[in-house]
Amino acid sequence: MIGALSRAFDNLFGRGEAAVTVPPLDGALRPNRLLDEAGARAPLEDVDCLAVHGDAVVASAANGLFELRPGGGWAKRKEYGSSVACIAPLGADGLAVALDGGDVVIEGGRHDGRRYRVDAPCITAMAAAGPHLYVANGSSTNAAEDWQRDLLERNASGSVWRIDLDSGASTRVADGLAWPAGLAVDAAGIVVAEAWRHQLVRIDPARPARRETLHADLPGYPGRISPAADGYWLAMFAPRSQIIEFVLREPGYRKRMMAEVPQPYWVAPRLRSGRSFYESLQGGAVKHLGMLKPWAPTMSAALCVRLDAGFQPRSSLQSRADGNTHGVTSAVEHDGQLVVAARGDGVIVSIPLADLGGRA
Repeated sequence: MIGALSRAFDNLFGRGEAAVTVPPLDGALRPNRLLDEAGARAPLEDVDCLAVHGDAVVASAANGLFELRPGGGWAKRKEYGSSVACIAPLGADGLAVALDGGDVVIEGGRHDGRRYRVDAPCITAMAAAGPHLYVANGSSTNAAEDWQRDLLERNASGSVWRIDLDSGASTRVADGLAWPAGLAVDAAGIVVAEAWRHQLVRIDPARPARRETLHADLPGYPGRISPAADGYWLAMFAPRSQIIEFVLREPGYRKRMMAEVPQPYWVAPRLRSGRSFYESLQGGAVKHLGMLKPWAPTMSAALCVRLDAGFQPRSSLQSRADGNTHGVTSAVEHDGQLVVAARGDGVIVSIPLADLGGRA
């Protein structure tokens, strides 16, 4: 009863979950062009997830795994019968490869060749800890490529699963999550990037109902998390905007839009926007004298955030509205470099960590 009254007042006054405000990019998240200014850029169409396997950086793209060559560029390592949902390092020399539909295949290491099955048809991220592999299932009703629909339906049917790598048993650790898109495991539990609620939460597997919010009201949709030398890297795959926040609070409009408008032209965040005049934001809203305004409202951008050990933002690397490194879905550290995958533009950039200094 109290919850219903609280929501009614929020809707009346436009506060709480009914607010359409978006936090500004300020402090550690102040705007910059570090991703666009990266000197090393290598194209890889449909690139999605990055991981370090042994001495190499490995990337998933469509139904294949690719390995970064010493001289630059990407060479195909392996091809699967279905699309690769995500990848994650497993121990010192293993690699977990999740396929569309819920299968997880292990490449290398002690469990080389083993195949696991988990009731998670929409795998978005994985993280290993000891004999366990944690798997994020973004939604129980939509596939990974239908993430825009899941957001506009305002779903919260995601879950986190734990696979025992020795026995093969899988257990659901937590559910009721709004598109868990990134995972990290620390001494206190499992940290989940809950995209549709724009927050990082920690879940204690022993008491999954009690969740600790580590960072709330992020300015974008948080995705995969990877360890860094002094913390973590968080990829935000799309920015939030007031127009999208407004549409999310108009159920009648959303239902008609999804039923009558082709999906590429929905008012929704994207991994890459600005390529069609059919899109919802046009004309003077985003361009002046034929040039895209870097401060214009946008459906796509890029934000890669450095977090400290307590999962608080310390700095960031960005590609703004007029940039060419949109839709960051993964970032890893390797051999003194930060390697970032921008799926929206189908490119992977590498930046020496030493060059970032105090800027990121």
